[in-house]
This record gives sequence, C-alpha cells and structure tokens, in this order.
Amino acid sequence: MLTHADITQYDVVRLADGRKGTVIEIYTPPNIPIGYEIETYDKEDETWDMFTVTIEQIKEVVWKMPSQL
Repeated sequence: MLTHADITQYDVVRLADGRKGTVIEIYTPPNIPIGYEIETYDKEDETWDMFTVTIEQIKEVVWKMPSQL
C-alpha cells in the first residue's frame, strides 16, 4: 500500500484504471485529502490531459524522480 511519502513531484505513476502519468503538483490543503495533479498523454489521440486524484487512485510508482543534490 502506498503512503504519501512514496510519491513525490515528477514521479511517474500508474493509476488504478491503468493509465500512466506524471505527478505535476501535490496539493496539501487543510482538512481535506491530499491531491495529486497528474498529467497524461494519449498517443492514439495525441492529446494531453491534466486532472487531480487521491492516493487511493494511484496503484504504483513506476519511475521515481532522482533526488536533487
């Protein structure tokens, strides 16, 4: 099970519906769940999409952004 510490900005994640996307922003507003703004690209349609999900909608991290020195 993923925790919020497992996901950082610019990681690539696989969503529960099978799509992969990049975490563009992480929102931490008070008193509501943390939100992850995800950007996806559809090769077939050649379109970009951005939307916000909760951690429950993220299945796994498939690529980690290397740590900054």
